[in-house]
Amino acid sequence: MDAVEEVLSPGVFETTVKEKLDECFQGKIVQYEMRYKYPTQGERNLFVSYLPIWGAGGVDRVAVIARDITERKRAEEAVRESEECFRTLCDNSAFGLYRTTPDGKVLVANPSLAKMLGFPSFAELSQRNLEEEGFEPGYERAEFQRRLADEGEVKGLEASWTKRDGTAIVVRESAKAIRDAEGKIIFYEGTVEDVTDRKRAEGALRESEERFRVALKDSAVTVFTLDRDLRCTWAYNPRFNLRPEDVVGKTDDEIIGPEAAAPLNELKRRVLETGEVVRTDIVLSRGGVKHAYDVTLEPLSDAHGKIVGITGAYMDVARLRELADRLEEQRDKLVQEKSYLKGEIEGELGFEDIIGHSPALREVLKSARVVASTDSMVLLLGETGTGKELVARAIHSLSARHDKNFIKLNCAAVPTGLLESELFGHEKGAYTSAVNQKIGRLELADKGTLFLDEIGELPLELQPKLLRVLQDREFERLGGIRTLRVDVRIVSATNRDLRKDVAEKRFREDLFYRLNVFPISMPALRERRSDIPALVHHFVHKHAVRMGKRIESIPDETMKVLKNWSWPGNIRELENMVERMVILTKDEVLAAPPLELDAPPDVSCDDLTEVEREHIIRILQETRGVLSGADGAASRLGIKRTTLQSMLKRFGIEPEEFRRGNGTFGPE
Repeated sequence: MDAVEEVLSPGVFETTVKEKLDECFQGKIVQYEMRYKYPTQGERNLFVSYLPIWGAGGVDRVAVIARDITERKRAEEAVRESEECFRTLCDNSAFGLYRTTPDGKVLVANPSLAKMLGFPSFAELSQRNLEEEGFEPGYERAEFQRRLADEGEVKGLEASWTKRDGTAIVVRESAKAIRDAEGKIIFYEGTVEDVTDRKRAEGALRESEERFRVALKDSAVTVFTLDRDLRCTWAYNPRFNLRPEDVVGKTDDEIIGPEAAAPLNELKRRVLETGEVVRTDIVLSRGGVKHAYDVTLEPLSDAHGKIVGITGAYMDVARLRELADRLEEQRDKLVQEKSYLKGEIEGELGFEDIIGHSPALREVLKSARVVASTDSMVLLLGETGTGKELVARAIHSLSARHDKNFIKLNCAAVPTGLLESELFGHEKGAYTSAVNQKIGRLELADKGTLFLDEIGELPLELQPKLLRVLQDREFERLGGIRTLRVDVRIVSATNRDLRKDVAEKRFREDLFYRLNVFPISMPALRERRSDIPALVHHFVHKHAVRMGKRIESIPDETMKVLKNWSWPGNIRELENMVERMVILTKDEVLAAPPLELDAPPDVSCDDLTEVEREHIIRILQETRGVLSGADGAASRLGIKRTTLQSMLKRFGIEPEEFRRGNGTFGPE
């Protein structure tokens, strides 16, 4: 007992040995395990048995048997640790593991298999039939079992399984039949790997390769890979029927010869040594013929970033170079022809689209030529139809910006709510219908010229934003937060009296002075009557060709009438009237003008104003007071509706009276 007391504390000794001895003296056999400390061997595990020995008066002695079970305990502990390790490996394995009865009922499975089939735990999968739970209808499970029974093992069988929620997955299964001593199958053990993602990746790779082949079909590009010894490991180019066996495993020295391959080898070694991407043009000689290639070389690295080879492409650009050279020659030729023809057409002043030689017009063109070479802002003033846009285009074509965009925006033709978006652009979602980003006219005109027609109609709320562009060359799109910068020249035009609008607070004074850097006043057609014959001939030819008519002459009387008319709608009205006369022409002589143009040849300015007023009244009578539309008075006069309204106000004419048909034409 002394040895036991050295291992066990007194309290433990009393509750174990003494109590168990007492039980034994009561006639019970007592057995238990304990730790015993040997003086030389250290602590050992003992299995102790107390056996009662009966005397005449009962149990008078106890036989004690102690067996050393240290090695057995160590073996049991090792088994427990091994089982725990194996269980941990099974539970954490990415593979599904199972054991089933021969008829398919699950006996043991790890969590991965339960999860693979859509069960939250093995407990819910236990005793279920794996065939019913895992395989989609139509799969020949019997064939799988037959192979197991005949061969004893099946490896790497791919099949489609259906999860508990109906989702299809692709698995790779291996299984083995376990037999008893008599050779009878007692259960199956197997592993299942979910290869769905891998199969999808393989499918995507096949599609990518197919797209790659389609993309390279009929292409002059050769793609390839090389190892570190610069030997080809793969190459593809269907156009030239490149066979892999002709190049794979070979170097450029072996394929095209050492001399031709020398510059290529130098480039490839640089890629291997530095890891940089190289793209260059190179000329190779083969069979005495020079071939030009666009060569791209990139390093090919392994998973650890080590350069293991090269991937690259050759593109035959000999044909492209030849075409580029021809295009360059043609471009130079066209530039020279354009310069020559432009000089021929522009003549003295260089304004090919502006017809006329009157002193008033010449003064306008002279001013336009002077300001065209600068970047200063120009304000074109004049009545509607006097050719302000033509002059704006001429200023652009003669400026240093002639090869950039000429963008036009008519401030009166765009609804007020959309004008800001048209001018400055808008971001997606700036307002309800702004489903996409829109680039404004200012951005489109960057580095070029922006022509703002009818600038007097620009709403007051937009004028500060335009002023900021003129001062700082900065703006933001509608709904945007990013400040954009533009380099644009502004040419504006108006038929309004902007000074009067400034005085009446309808136009910002600071914006007016910004726009009015170089004003040019456009003469009305009645101020350049000597240009009317040239304009008439131009319009007659233009509309006769369009209508398929041949008009050889214009009667002097007709030309006299056209020259003497006041033309409130200016050139636009003249063109409309000539078009009307061409329509009425039945032979090679231009038809006479309408009777309303038959005005006295010699009239004073006051008389011309009265003739103009009477002409407007006559048109209002014919249109019954309708101002707009295809058959309205403004269209008949060849002027804009806003211009006609201003003239009606000036002459004191009320269009409403013509609609009522009472013949009252306003104050005399």
